[in-house]
Amino acid sequence: MSVQLVIPALTFHTIDGTISTLDTERYARRAAATWADLFILSGTTTNGHTATTAERAATIDIWTAVINPERITACCWSPADVAEAERRGITPMVVLRDLHTLDQARRFLAALPNTSYVFSHPEFSGHTLSPELARVATANGCLPRGAKVSKVSPEDLATLRVATGPTFTLWDGTARHIATSLTAGANGIVAAPLSHIPEPFPARDVPALQDAIDQTQTVLDRLPNRAARTDALIDRARRGMTTRSA
Repeated sequence: MSVQLVIPALTFHTIDGTISTLDTERYARRAAATWADLFILSGTTTNGHTATTAERAATIDIWTAVINPERITACCWSPADVAEAERRGITPMVVLRDLHTLDQARRFLAALPNTSYVFSHPEFSGHTLSPELARVATANGCLPRGAKVSKVSPEDLATLRVATGPTFTLWDGTARHIATSLTAGANGIVAAPLSHIPEPFPARDVPALQDAIDQTQTVLDRLPNRAARTDALIDRARRGMTTRSA
């Protein structure tokens, strides 16, 4: 069973809160050495929505120095982010934000670059990428290139796959049940529990991937909130980089 693996990238900071170029570059090099298909920069796993446009652009610059640009997508939280990503030749993954009606969502998609991905999560928008929106977008010629969809059941994922058609790239935002997601029509999964880039990195095999993900997910599930989970992943990644350089 073929699976595309998408990993939300971590961003490292110094004690004063600025981006640590050194640590982020070392991490990006480790990530680039894996077979993972795509890395999402400035996503929710690393609290990208709390960064500034300049910080998110700086993160892109660090990554493009060490990895093929086709292997990264920039999570875009504002029109300025989209412009910064396009200026650097990076495919934007535009967050659906503050959309409340079908027509508002359609107009939002129509304004995006044709090659964009979108990030659909009910935390950020009342109107997410629903099958209805996908059909309307297709009819109006503004269906994006693909999407990461979060908080969607396998049944709804299957319905969304029918609505988007076979050429649309569809990633399930959860990695808790990879085989089920693929059966429902996903091209792959977004695996936050692999953000720390474990060594050895799991093979491109669904059971091996699921086992590696579940091991970390069990630990993350015990933590109280997203910030604590991010800190735990950062800590694991730092220990991995220290071990490798020792």
